[in-house]
Amino acid sequence: MKLFKDIEQEETPPEAGAMINTFRAFGYNLQTAIADIIDNSISAKAQNVWINYNWQGSDSFTTITDDGIGMNLDKLKNAMTPGSKDPIDERDEDDLGRFGLGLKTSSFSQCKRLTVATKSDGYAIINRCWDLDYVNETKRWSLLNFISDNSLVANLNKLNTGTTVIWEKMDRLVGNSKKENQSAMDVFLAEFALVEKHLCLVFHRFMEQKRINIFMNGNKLEPWDPFMKQSEGGQVVANEALDKGQVKIKCYVLPHISKLKVDERKNAKTDEWYQLQGFYVYRQNRLLLHGDWLGLFAKNEHFKNARILIDIPNKLDHDWKIDIKKATATPSFNVRKDLIRLGKLTRSKAGSIHRFRGNQIMLDSSIEAFDFQTVWKARKTRDNARYYYINTDHSLIKKLLEQDSISKKEFKTALKLIGNSTPVESIIQYHSEEPESHEIREDVLELDQGTIDVAKMIYSSLKSQGMNRDTAIKQIFNIEPFNQYPELNQYFN
Repeated sequence: MKLFKDIEQEETPPEAGAMINTFRAFGYNLQTAIADIIDNSISAKAQNVWINYNWQGSDSFTTITDDGIGMNLDKLKNAMTPGSKDPIDERDEDDLGRFGLGLKTSSFSQCKRLTVATKSDGYAIINRCWDLDYVNETKRWSLLNFISDNSLVANLNKLNTGTTVIWEKMDRLVGNSKKENQSAMDVFLAEFALVEKHLCLVFHRFMEQKRINIFMNGNKLEPWDPFMKQSEGGQVVANEALDKGQVKIKCYVLPHISKLKVDERKNAKTDEWYQLQGFYVYRQNRLLLHGDWLGLFAKNEHFKNARILIDIPNKLDHDWKIDIKKATATPSFNVRKDLIRLGKLTRSKAGSIHRFRGNQIMLDSSIEAFDFQTVWKARKTRDNARYYYINTDHSLIKKLLEQDSISKKEFKTALKLIGNSTPVESIIQYHSEEPESHEIREDVLELDQGTIDVAKMIYSSLKSQGMNRDTAIKQIFNIEPFNQYPELNQYFN
């Protein structure tokens, strides 16, 4: 700038040790760090990535090898230089990087020694290394031509082209643990199990499109599709293009869990659906974040089937405030209103699944507009506490109550009906919408004759089985609601 042309100037380069240690505090975990390395492999046109991790206590190490195009020496040194790219530069459409920091910051977050070995077509392997202990000792930006063990690039030797990233001195994960420390090893292995789960989701599109194969300690990873596109019963409730066609949105409502077979439920991770609801933001087919309503809505139990896919190009990184870790995003102003609209639509459709399955309207004791009766009813007291009870006006229950005696078969039929019709979905939905309606219920109600009769019946049954009085009473007081009524003891003779 001409304004400063004649102004006295000084160069103030950052102190090497302080700066390089700052790179360790960018907030990566092992999952996001390894995903960032794989981004570079994909940008290098790799078709295969091999991740190998080896437990050796404090000497544990990890290697990530790809069969991409590799690098010459200038490109390698550039790749190892912090801030080697300007984030405002235009990127190729398939470039998953942005800041020129990912390789360094993700690696330094996990280890104190980063070595990159690479091999381009027709050339031998070359390598460069950052050792943070050495940088801290010398206070200099000293990039080393060093590799601790040539066996670490054995896989690279077998390839025509490719790159191996080596992490040693993995202090953040293993500390000073000894190899014999079983607890530390369990943590180490558990962390890599989470990495496997993370990669199957983050790169599922690349795997589905046969663009990349990822192996962990020899095991090929399989893609995990969060939208269950191959399952029956799901819905696509909207499909739109926003922001001049640059942002593509697809709104999914997953099938109700009752529609899935046992093996499908396990694969769908139905036990995690509450956490997995929300927006899924993809950039160049790579998942950036998931299971997040982006501050536009709160998570809710009866919207857990709602998932919305958002595709953005890398040229919108600034508008969406994509961070270095590629793990956070903020909707641009141009699409915010539309995301709220589509979110409301998808959540409404998802909620209707649970309302239908739980027969919430029919469960409500205040509604009498139906010709038939449900087995269960719900009512609110004057203090807005909600209670659930068996409906004595249901045809089968009413018939059994009118009889002087019932057969064993009739009793089993009634029990099966009561058990199978328990309105779990409606109870969950009521609790999700009005948690206070359950929380304000009185802990102890006045002892009534019905409770006394049932307790005495159980007591007689236990005694007839040969149980002594004290044991029978103790067992009864371990059961709700009898544990709330110590005065029941006087009725056990």
